[in-house]
Amino acid sequence: MLLFALGLCLAHLLVSQDSLNMTRLARWDDETLPISTYYGIQYSGCWGIALDGREYAVLGGSAHVLFFDITDPVHPELVGKFTGTTANTGWREFKSYKNRIYGVSDASTEGLMIFDMSQAPDTIIRTYFSNEFFNSAHTITLDTTSGRIYLNGTNVVNQGLLVLDVSQDPDKPVVLAAETLAGGYIHDSYVRNDTVYASSGYNGYYIYDFTDPQNPDSLGYIKTGGYNHNSWLNAEGTYAYYTEEIPDGRPIQIIDLQNLAVQEIEVAGNFLDRFSTVVTNPVFHDAIPHNVYIRDNLLFNSQYEDGLLVYDISNPTEPVLVGHYDTHPQNTQYNGYRGNWGSYPWLPSGTIITGDMQNGLQLLKLNWSPVGTSAPSTGLNATVYPNPATDALTLHLEEAPDEWSFRLFNLAGQVLQSGKVTGKTRQTLTLKNCSPGVYFVEIQTDEGKRTMNKVILK
Repeated sequence: MLLFALGLCLAHLLVSQDSLNMTRLARWDDETLPISTYYGIQYSGCWGIALDGREYAVLGGSAHVLFFDITDPVHPELVGKFTGTTANTGWREFKSYKNRIYGVSDASTEGLMIFDMSQAPDTIIRTYFSNEFFNSAHTITLDTTSGRIYLNGTNVVNQGLLVLDVSQDPDKPVVLAAETLAGGYIHDSYVRNDTVYASSGYNGYYIYDFTDPQNPDSLGYIKTGGYNHNSWLNAEGTYAYYTEEIPDGRPIQIIDLQNLAVQEIEVAGNFLDRFSTVVTNPVFHDAIPHNVYIRDNLLFNSQYEDGLLVYDISNPTEPVLVGHYDTHPQNTQYNGYRGNWGSYPWLPSGTIITGDMQNGLQLLKLNWSPVGTSAPSTGLNATVYPNPATDALTLHLEEAPDEWSFRLFNLAGQVLQSGKVTGKTRQTLTLKNCSPGVYFVEIQTDEGKRTMNKVILK
């Protein structure tokens, strides 16, 4: 796992920023816009859309919804600015369907906004702005195949989902269902083929079949201890990756979905890369992965003060960090809820939209591809035994380099043991102080080869 300790000077601010295989094409920030009283948030969620050969970004502000023509990503142009009912919201989120953008807010009276982009960039029309179905929603999920909107954390169904349909008329939502669910409150969700993957806060990660939205079925559940915040699936639908925003320092969890048909899902690994100093006195602060999205075999992780991190997940259980851009370099240590909120990595041009809560819209380019690059290798011939284990565990490398390292994690991502090994191929770990359960052993060589092994302790 790649680990950096950055010593950025505040004088560098947005001029000199840490990066790995990523370039910033442009940044847009209007310091005159209102700042929310919620953690000093000026900007929140972002999204994107491509229409008629042009590309657009949408960014949430504490008082506004902002639209940009980013067809020329070096010179983004503000082409739309719409005011909400409040100048003090720290949460706006968006999704797209056909040529429409759908937006929600945690503001108490804004409900749903719908924007017609068909005449952009000349004209963007807000075709719908109403709270007839709900006053507020924390996040919005949109299944572009069915035209269903899933509203998460609404004031109407605060223990489930409100489902709307816009497939018949994109500007006239119709209520399909308002369902209370076993997992309770849903902070965010991901939907594919009428299956809802629900991040239900401290209650865990729940999966539901919403083929019949008025009679959803529970398909699976897992909990790893943190506040389940958001998730995305790989292209094959065999693995889910979810973030747990609270407490600080929770790694991204990898969930194996291959036995979902028999209602069995399990943790297959986790990962977390840190780029700043961890603060332990007087208040503990650590890295916080916030929102993850997946394009092909690339996972995009908005990790608050660390910026945007990009991982190759060609091997789903062994992510490799291939890109990083620090959108929030004013911090050299972790301070909590600041920095990169989210991203949109699916534009045809390859331009990556990302938003920083204090530093605004940033357009990035990933200078990496799976072919012809020098990305770290994950191939490592290592054995971990016995498995299941009792009181000891042996790590064995067939061809050990001069030096290699190991880390033992629990399900919460806490490092229980770590160390470096020099001049030998085996290392034994004592597990007498570990409780029975699931653990992970990460082994990495000085050449960057890495493997992650799941271990059952009896």
